[in-house]
Amino acid sequence: MVTKRNFARIAGIAILMMAAVAAFTYGYIHNSLVVPNHPETTISNLKASTWLFRTEIVGWHFILLCDVVVAWALYKFFKDENQQLSQITAVLRLVYAAVLGGAVFKLISVLGIINGKAGIVPELADQQMLSFLKSFESTWSFGLIIFGFHLLLLGFLALQSKAIHFSWGVLLVIAALSYITIHTLKIGFPEFDSQIKTAEMILSLPMALGEVGFAVWLIIRGGKSGKAFLKSKNKLTLQR
Repeated sequence: MVTKRNFARIAGIAILMMAAVAAFTYGYIHNSLVVPNHPETTISNLKASTWLFRTEIVGWHFILLCDVVVAWALYKFFKDENQQLSQITAVLRLVYAAVLGGAVFKLISVLGIINGKAGIVPELADQQMLSFLKSFESTWSFGLIIFGFHLLLLGFLALQSKAIHFSWGVLLVIAALSYITIHTLKIGFPEFDSQIKTAEMILSLPMALGEVGFAVWLIIRGGKSGKAFLKSKNKLTLQR
């Protein structure tokens, strides 16, 4: 029988795995290959490091799988407290995953052009690759707005729960509002890109701390009864 404790662990581990893979996939690979405002360098990087670009695409597929697992596990974890809200929260994450899948398809299209399998006139190939890369960013940003609303409802679920400290709910809500604000600005006001990037750097800590911190809580404390937690706490005291 899969218990509430098991669902908490599954969700927490999946979130941490996803965060680690995203840091490597987007934080390292994508940002190494795609150089903003330098299209020639970007195209050169993609053609010279096709294997690395393939690795990025594989990483995105793993992230998509983790998103589906997290949506399911969090729904199971919260459903006894507020089934309707937990359903909506899970659906929003699945919708985000679908949008992310659409964004990743743009990267697959870029790979197809590099491999010469897209049937595009060579003279237009570079321009089309840049167009797909730009579309990836805008599509993913739109998806992250949806993800922000998912985190917002997750924060409400945490605030409603008697088993979760209210600070986790507050952190999730702050992270949610940060995602929604940053990515709405990215889509609506691209001309302020440098200012938005500065704001994103400032808000990156609460954005990460909200979900990743909650993931750690899920692994350590999620689903434990008061007695179980007290017992584990007493064990730690005795060990000291």
